[in-house]
Amino acid sequence: MRKTILNAAMAYALTAQTTGLAANTQMAVRSAHEIAAIDISVMPNADLERLKNNPSYDWWAEFGDTLIVAGSFNSLLSGSANSNTFYKTVWSGLTSSDLEIAIAGHKNEISESQAIMLAKSGRTSLIARRKKPIGQDSRLLDHSHVSLRRFVPNTVYVQSSLHDTSRTAWSEDQKSLALSVMDDVDPVRWYLDVGTLSNWNRHVSSVDIVSARDWIKEQFDKLSPTSSAIQKFNVLGRDAWNVIATFDAGPESDIYIIGGHYDSISERTSESAPGAEDNATGAAAVLELARVFSDKKSKATLIFITFSGEEEGLVGSKAYVRNLPAEVKSRVKGVLTMDMIGYSKDDSEDVLLETASKFRPLLEQHAAAAKLVEGLRYYTSYNPFGSDHMPFIDSNIPAILTIDNDWGDYPAYHRTSDTIDKVSRDMGAAILRMNAGALANMTGSSK
Repeated sequence: MRKTILNAAMAYALTAQTTGLAANTQMAVRSAHEIAAIDISVMPNADLERLKNNPSYDWWAEFGDTLIVAGSFNSLLSGSANSNTFYKTVWSGLTSSDLEIAIAGHKNEISESQAIMLAKSGRTSLIARRKKPIGQDSRLLDHSHVSLRRFVPNTVYVQSSLHDTSRTAWSEDQKSLALSVMDDVDPVRWYLDVGTLSNWNRHVSSVDIVSARDWIKEQFDKLSPTSSAIQKFNVLGRDAWNVIATFDAGPESDIYIIGGHYDSISERTSESAPGAEDNATGAAAVLELARVFSDKKSKATLIFITFSGEEEGLVGSKAYVRNLPAEVKSRVKGVLTMDMIGYSKDDSEDVLLETASKFRPLLEQHAAAAKLVEGLRYYTSYNPFGSDHMPFIDSNIPAILTIDNDWGDYPAYHRTSDTIDKVSRDMGAAILRMNAGALANMTGSSK
């Protein structure tokens, strides 16, 4: 397999406005199968739909800001001429059967010596395994953190808000309610809580995690919940604990659960595991949303949970779901989990919304709220994997993960250097405001 980064002549040929100009270049003599990547980050939705319906292409696949298309080289030239498209990268000799989807539960550990990455957005990648691995590296993926799935052409794997086709539209009253609750989010308070949590080593084997557990419960208790509890379970042969606060709206009320894990991990857990971004940001967000909604009138019961044992295989959230009574489980209409919500690699604020396709209405409520947050761009994925939303989804309970879309580029991921100075208050505030607005409308909360 040969990856070709376009030089000036090739780019000119592929974007030529007349097929005659393209045919006159030497680049037209190529293999029968070509796969190309197109930048669609600022492409209008109508133009994108024309590309997908272009008869010159054998198939397409959408990954956030990238559209992958396939065909012969001549068909790509024809498609380019008809749509004024610039191809960023072209791969020769690949077909759809050579491709796989890699869904990352945490940072993607794809070995470049073993696989070529054709597209990546959020936690989803399109890869092709190298037929002749480079060097002695036999590793392809860290399979504890990555799920490999069959590639299906003509599929939207990840979609950006620019190309969102959602038909969920809020009324002016719904927008007004969401905005009023969004205004109650305090980014400074959230950021201070991230700092407090990241001062402790919160690995499940550390004695410090007990201090973090007790501090979280103390914060919950200040809000006068109907009940609060510490749920004990076992991980790595040790006791571990979920911390839970419930604001009960009555025995027949719908239930919404808001969660995020407070445990952390690093390359030297015996020394330090501050876990500021992963996941003091999410645990502090649970506390902040509990504060925002504790003084609201809600038609729904709200349960706020900080899980432990997530880094060891979602142990805490699995224990919680496993022990949910059937009657309670049937009342849960939505679960919001937050994992790594405070990092941006650039000046933009991008969030990934992830759930199973059968729970699309839950995602669309968050997308509607995101549209009200100035500067927030969202990406949607129906390929869930590897965070605390999964035990709920696996039990047929509607659940969604919100995570910053740049999480995979976070340089201090699972390192002792994952400290508060790398967390963006603006990024966290944008996601918190979105979640607060969505929850307000779903739960019928009001001041």
